Amino acid sequence: METTKEEKFQTLLVLSIRILLALIFLSYGMSKISGGQFGGLTQAELNTPIKDLSLFKIGWYLFDHQPFKAFIGISQVMAATFLLFNRTVILGLLMLIPIIFNILVIDLTIMGYGLKVGFFFRLTGYLFYIALLLFYYKQSTFPALRSITQTHFTPTNLKNKWTYLWILLIIPLLEIIPAAPKMLFLIATHPKEVWVQIMHWFT
Repeated sequence: METTKEEKFQTLLVLSIRILLALIFLSYGMSKISGGQFGGLTQAELNTPIKDLSLFKIGWYLFDHQPFKAFIGISQVMAATFLLFNRTVILGLLMLIPIIFNILVIDLTIMGYGLKVGFFFRLTGYLFYIALLLFYYKQSTFPALRSITQTHFTPTNLKNKWTYLWILLIIPLLEIIPAAPKMLFLIATHPKEVWVQIMHWFT
């Protein structure tokens, strides 16, 4: 079947949006990984009391620390790279949604009015492009969303209601289990401090 002009235009538009978003977030991500974004405070600003600095300057300083900076940069690079491949494009789009919302909320919080307005329309525009792509790939997107949101567990095998009381024991145990590696780490690295703390509990 011959491809119509409308279908050709849709294909070109979809590819253009994918490449645009990929380039933008590859650029954002690589700038963070290479150290080109965040930070940038002068020595005079670093010596200024925090109450006298703008939220933008404070945020830019905090975001410059690791591992936050690398995590954000790598996440953006991964999402952007996924957009370039047909097998991973939907995964890339779904990854970009929380990334963009996070940037949007941060920008609305710390930026001045002019930048705030500009970035609001720019970032919501990117979210609109993502919505268009998800709709274009609806044959794959909608079944995946239905699978994620359907009921996966029904406790039909717990007929005795008193059995649910075990949850009161299981929940505290689940909370304690992740603390065990922490205790082993502290014992291995700071045995004297741990021993002093233990003795303090019993005195």
